[in-house]
This record gives sequence, structure tokens and C-alpha cells, in this order.
Amino acid sequence: MAAAPTENGQSRTWRLPSCLRSGYGLRHEADHPLDINGVLNPKLQPGDKSDGKNVQLSDLKVALVRRLATKGRLAWVSTSNEDLVDSLEAQLQLEVKPLRVEIMPEPDDEDQQTPKLGSVSRWLNKMEAEGGVDWDAIVWIDDALGADVQDWAHQYHQPVLLEKPGPEEGLTEAHVVAVQVFINDKDRDHAP
Repeated sequence: MAAAPTENGQSRTWRLPSCLRSGYGLRHEADHPLDINGVLNPKLQPGDKSDGKNVQLSDLKVALVRRLATKGRLAWVSTSNEDLVDSLEAQLQLEVKPLRVEIMPEPDDEDQQTPKLGSVSRWLNKMEAEGGVDWDAIVWIDDALGADVQDWAHQYHQPVLLEKPGPEEGLTEAHVVAVQVFINDKDRDHAP
């Protein structure tokens, strides 16, 4: 397990289960919990009444998200309304429709530094319990990832990569390259 901050403040944390350290069983697929605001930063079209139907992603963000989708299944982890998410999906035209993580805070979540952590953790556990897991790593991209998420990542039973874009710029080429390197790394054992 390791947590290594990069020059621009991102944190990358991952852990490889011992059974996969030799590369056996590694499918190089990941689940990508992905935030929208602060990561994709869609812009409202002129005259939009902010119902989400007329939002637009930049061509660069569309290209970056499409590249992410080639490395695993996207899962929206956002409090954005359904119309906005539907509009983004229509623009992205992905081969596989992204999953949606329902953000439903529970009383135990009140003390968490990262508001979505409880919802994401419960969603992942539910997917595993239902047999809906077809990934062997987690890549969580969000502009609001606190120290509690790093603690969670250290304890999670699959490799985890955390990418924290700055909310002004959002998702960049560097984030997508970091994801690609992480997913393609057959020796993801970075434990001390």
C-alpha cells in the first residue's frame, strides 16, 4: 500500500491483493467512480434554465472521458440532477452506459470528511454482494477527496487509484494518463 502525492496535489493510493501480485487473474479492468462538477465542469448553454438539458462538455473533456471508458466501467458519483447526467451521456456516446451511484447519506456519514464516501462504499459492497462486479481495481476521480478516502483506499480489498483534479481545471490529460498507467501496470504491487 502506498499514498504518493504528486506535484499538483493529486493523491494516488493503491493496494494489490497478494493473490494478484504475480499478475495472475489481473484483467486490467476498473470501475471508475466519476464526479461531474469540479471534474468535467459542463457549461450551461445560453438561455439554459439550469435544468441540465442544455449543458455542454468541451471537446477535450469528451475525449478524455471516452479514453477513461476504454479502461473500465464509468459510474457517475454526483449529486447532479438526472437531466444533466442524461445530457452528458448523450454527448459522450459511450459504448457502455455508465452506472449511477445513488448519493444517499446516512447518519454514520455525518463525520466523514468526504461526503460521498459512505455512498460509494455501500454501492461497491452492494455490487459485490449481488455479483455485479466485473472489475479488479477502483479508480475514483473527484475534486472532493479527503484523507478519509485515502484511509478507505488503504483498507479496500482491491487496488485503488484516487485522482483529485483541481475544481477550476477539472479532468486533464495527466489524470487520464495516470489511470492508463495504473490499469496497464501488471505489477501494481506498490506496497512498502
